Amino acid sequence: MPTVKAFIRTTSNNKKDVNIRFRYSDGRDCQLFHKSEILINPAVFDVKKECVKAKVVLDTEKRKQIDKAISDRKELIKTLCIGITDKNVLTSEWLDISIDKELHPEKYVAEIEETISTLLPYVERFIRNIQNRKDKETGLPITKNTIKQYNVFEKHLREFAKYDRKTDYDFSEIDQSFYDRYVMFFHKKQFAQNTIGKNIKVLKTILNEATIQGYNTNPYYNSFRVFREDTDTIYLNENELKQLKDTDFSMIPHLDHVRDWFLLLAWTGCRFSDLEKVAKTDIKDGFITFRQQKTNSKVIIPLHPVVLEILEKYNYDLPAEISNQKFNETIKEACNHSKINGIEAITKTVGGKLISEKFEKWQLISSHTGRRSFCTNMYKRGLPTLMIMSISGHTTEKSFLKYIKVKQEEHAEMMKKAWDNMYK
Repeated sequence: MPTVKAFIRTTSNNKKDVNIRFRYSDGRDCQLFHKSEILINPAVFDVKKECVKAKVVLDTEKRKQIDKAISDRKELIKTLCIGITDKNVLTSEWLDISIDKELHPEKYVAEIEETISTLLPYVERFIRNIQNRKDKETGLPITKNTIKQYNVFEKHLREFAKYDRKTDYDFSEIDQSFYDRYVMFFHKKQFAQNTIGKNIKVLKTILNEATIQGYNTNPYYNSFRVFREDTDTIYLNENELKQLKDTDFSMIPHLDHVRDWFLLLAWTGCRFSDLEKVAKTDIKDGFITFRQQKTNSKVIIPLHPVVLEILEKYNYDLPAEISNQKFNETIKEACNHSKINGIEAITKTVGGKLISEKFEKWQLISSHTGRRSFCTNMYKRGLPTLMIMSISGHTTEKSFLKYIKVKQEEHAEMMKKAWDNMYK
């Protein structure tokens, strides 16, 4: 599995700030190095944890800023390198240029011909300008996760062109044959059905924009089927959440922090991207109030006792946030430590074939499991669907019900309990 490590180079007389460096590793034959512009004093850098030392005296905002910069850069490096199958492309020079393009796109803006008649140049321009676009539903700037999704899409599209032995495509070539070859490319790479669907969805979005702008006159892309598959996902019931909460992580600070972040998700129904909004200024009269980043909709969440306990534990100044990817890795470790290890069977389509695998439950837990746990546990408690939706911020019952992971046996038990109360 590819890894990214942050480190510094010091000498015995190092007293000034030094640049934080990064090493990307993917097997013995792939080692890339990047010297960042992020500066840190060697005395405050924790070599093992790759962040600011926990016990040094440092301004809270400065600490968060440095830790977040390290985390963001590690995630960016992984994102840039992911999907590049030709390891000859992966060099330290390539990495430096790719990072600079992401951080300073204005330096790489080139003159583009007014008439674009082919797909890849249009995709390149569309993605380069995506930071200036607004979400059509919320009117807010496109989120970092969406931008990342578009960048990964472009890498896959260029890989497909290489696989297809093409340097580019006329818009007129985007037909059924193109679609069939595109899907087969992803099947050969053993991609999951929903991942293929996301790439097709982005392709259709870009082609639709090209059509609106007059670059494309071929409407065939409208018939492209976007694959969607209901996935077997899990949630933690209230007993498991208590089990996680009661685990002593006092000697393992990084697990302690991520466990607490996860419990906030599981008892507020927040998305991971909204978690940083949970601050003292947003709390009044026993409620948390804020606008969701994804939908721009206002939510009012009552303070669950667990949430209040965690906020008070940190005096409403939560530990510095980490990347979603790092969070997902660490919460698995925490849940494994808490012995949340029941066996779960997961069935999904990969490479065009239906496969079924068994995992220990902790292996399947991610940040989104918290939000899913909130919705499912409140549903099992018998709270009305619309009430739960008003807290979680779901706008349609269809999207909300995807979060409810109640098994057939649990539904039967819920009905039996309801009948016991109804027919006493």
